[in-house]
Amino acid sequence: MIRLYDRAGRALEVPPGAAAPLPDAACWIDLVHPETQEEARVENLIGIEVPSRDELRDIEPSSRLYIENGAAYLTASVVWKSETDFAEIADIGFVLTGERLVTIRYAEPRAFVVFASNAAREFSGLDGRDVLTRLIEAMIDRCAEVLESRSRRIDAVSTEVFSRGTVESPEAVTRDLEATLGVIASHQRTIAKVRESLMSLARVCGFLQTLPEIAGDKALKQRCRSMAVDIQSLSEHADFISENIVFLLDASLGLISVQQNQVMKVVSVVAVVFLPPTFIGTVYGMNFQDMPELALPWAYPIALAVMAASAVGPYLWFKMKGWL
Repeated sequence: MIRLYDRAGRALEVPPGAAAPLPDAACWIDLVHPETQEEARVENLIGIEVPSRDELRDIEPSSRLYIENGAAYLTASVVWKSETDFAEIADIGFVLTGERLVTIRYAEPRAFVVFASNAAREFSGLDGRDVLTRLIEAMIDRCAEVLESRSRRIDAVSTEVFSRGTVESPEAVTRDLEATLGVIASHQRTIAKVRESLMSLARVCGFLQTLPEIAGDKALKQRCRSMAVDIQSLSEHADFISENIVFLLDASLGLISVQQNQVMKVVSVVAVVFLPPTFIGTVYGMNFQDMPELALPWAYPIALAVMAASAVGPYLWFKMKGWL
């Protein structure tokens, strides 16, 4: 799919037909899941090659940030699907050639949707450099929103975890805490994706400041510096949230261990309580001929009483020590 926008941020119609040329007024060309014919149409308009999907996946810095034939090629890793339990990273390509920007993407990050919907209302006189820097700003803002949202949700999980002690059943506490581990893992995955995205955007901002068309414009250069400061601040905040998640994970595992130890303690106490009666019953269950106690008329009730006393004694001892 090809989406075209002019310098005022207004959407342009794409001429029908694979051979129809694209309008020269297009300032921002947004390729979403492009087909081969669509890539060819864009290449005819801008006069340079459009990166393929495999090229966008390259992780080497030299393959993600470079200049070729007078055009700047940039690839940024952007977090998306952050509202779900399985956030992902989308590799998005940017080609800045003259006053025109081409974006190549195989995902629909929210930052692009918001930027495109607000472009016509908020911006005017845009060129490719403005669109590129403002798109990066939108992606940084989106990372901030994700961090803020996840931070609130992690606080809610923390409150829930540390209030489990009010539940009487250890089994119920353990089941709930084990279910919480999956929620914590989801938050950690999302924060990790945001950190990866911020790291990629930091490289893009650093590369932009070296471009002559950016460095020569005081306003754009200042915007890039401001974005770099925002990225640094968000990265530190993401590190803080990640540390909180690690603490919450350790605390949950510790509480699960405590609940399991409580169960094992009860089992151990029961075993100790019934050990003396079992021993006494075993002794008098032996089939030896000469056992004088067996001939006594009160031997049976006396044995039962001794077994009961031997069971009650350890129980009272545990209660006195506060182990129960």
